[in-house]
Amino acid sequence: MKLHSLLDEDLVLPRLAARDRAGIIREMSAKLEARHATKLDGGLLDRLLKREELGTTAIGHGVAVPHCRTKGLKSPVLLLGLSRAGVAFEAVDGKLSHVFFLLVSPEDNPGAGLRLLAAIAALTRTSRTLASKLLKAPTAADVLKTLRTEEEKPRG
Repeated sequence: MKLHSLLDEDLVLPRLAARDRAGIIREMSAKLEARHATKLDGGLLDRLLKREELGTTAIGHGVAVPHCRTKGLKSPVLLLGLSRAGVAFEAVDGKLSHVFFLLVSPEDNPGAGLRLLAAIAALTRTSRTLASKLLKAPTAADVLKTLRTEEEKPRG
């Protein structure tokens, strides 16, 4: 599954304002709830923050994947946000996180979310410059184009 196929310009936040972990999650969850209000059963922010309390969702190389499951969805929803300044997300490599893939999966189909988590991790691992390339994109459209280019590169 290609990440860019789940996104459109309205689901890309090229300049997040928040400067801490809870703020990033709050800002992104508000956007996602506004977009998918009829599909989400409420409490998204609380679910995301509780998941983060279990352990960081930062996977290194400047990328974090705040995620949770919820009722009401038929398929996963994704939001991509960028922080030029970076945010301390307790990443395993000790670096700031700049790229945030907020992922919400259907509670009754956890496999769909797991496949997306794996796709994000694989892309981050194979394209170690993903964060820097996305941060150079000035608009949401450019971010999507860059993400698509990185996803479609032949990997060997």
